[in-house]
Amino acid sequence: MATEKIHALAHRAENLWDRIRFRAKRAAGLLGTPILLAYRGFQTPEGLWLRGRVVEDQGVISAEHTESIVGNVWLSLKRYETDEIRSARILYSAGGISGEVLTDEEGYFDLTIELPALSEASPWLPVELILTEAPHYAVRPLGAKAEIRIVSPKARFGVISDIDDTIVKTGATNFLKHWRTVAANSAESRTAFPGVTHLYRRLAEGEAGPETNPVFYVSSSPWNLFDLFERFMVLHDIPLGPMLLKDFGLDATKWLTGGHDDHKLKMIERVMAAHPQLPFVLVGDSGQRDAVIYAEVVRRYPGRILAVHIRDVTLGLLATHADDALRQLRDLGVAVTIAPTLEMAAEHAAESGLARPSVVDEVRAAIEQRRREEAGEGVFTARE
Repeated sequence: MATEKIHALAHRAENLWDRIRFRAKRAAGLLGTPILLAYRGFQTPEGLWLRGRVVEDQGVISAEHTESIVGNVWLSLKRYETDEIRSARILYSAGGISGEVLTDEEGYFDLTIELPALSEASPWLPVELILTEAPHYAVRPLGAKAEIRIVSPKARFGVISDIDDTIVKTGATNFLKHWRTVAANSAESRTAFPGVTHLYRRLAEGEAGPETNPVFYVSSSPWNLFDLFERFMVLHDIPLGPMLLKDFGLDATKWLTGGHDDHKLKMIERVMAAHPQLPFVLVGDSGQRDAVIYAEVVRRYPGRILAVHIRDVTLGLLATHADDALRQLRDLGVAVTIAPTLEMAAEHAAESGLARPSVVDEVRAAIEQRRREEAGEGVFTARE
């Protein structure tokens, strides 16, 4: 009860501070230009879900790549220190259905579009968004395009993957190293783990084309990093997919971040509930609690997890909870790999028919190329 009262007081205090700050900016003529951010959505039993946000444009999204550490730190600070715009009005249109939605106190909007039928021609359904009104801001109609993942009936399975230290090297197990990476690196200078592109591409392809099997990304990183992650995936040719990130902020239901395990488990369950016909492959790392979360998913959804692949980023020094969770996964009959590279994951994918056999040689070649590059024996390509 005491904690709830403190939380309520903190929430009211934050709202009061936001109002005072907003009024001061407006009085001084310092309100910025609104920008409409659209995130990738996906199918749910209720319809097609999409999230977005309206904030003041601080030049972060449109900033050109720079090698300057100071410049990147400054951009990162602005990325996290957002000026949200509440009660902004957005019109949407998709598949002949249209409507409007308002942003909440953190500038987010969530919409669910009910469509009678979907075409199987494309794995992505385009959604047109138009920002028409933002109280106290001078707004010209501002458009943005979003995409919603449409899963083909030919999909055999889906992939749910972590991001930090699973596809991109961030040093999440070391606080200082992690935040040095987050604060000082742009998408262009972040490093993909070798073999990620090849394995994920091979898992995604199928009878309906290169995006037959959907890939979802679930992370405890904040929504503020969405554009950076997406640009990183484009640069490294990693399959695009809906990202379920975290809202870093104080609201009526949570403190600044909420629980790591709770968020990931809730988002994974949301994806699996949205696609009850699909089994899934789960990919994570040993640095946090992915193994524990995945073991709980297997218990809650028996028979629906084809494999669990854990990248060992702790040099075999697994925490007790991770070691126990991996043992539980094996006892539950789920195929498990744990290794510092994706070679074993590729071997399992090939042996189990989840990916074409060539994936093994492709991943091995990428790993060897990275080894040679780090040893100074050759130039490493930007693709991996």
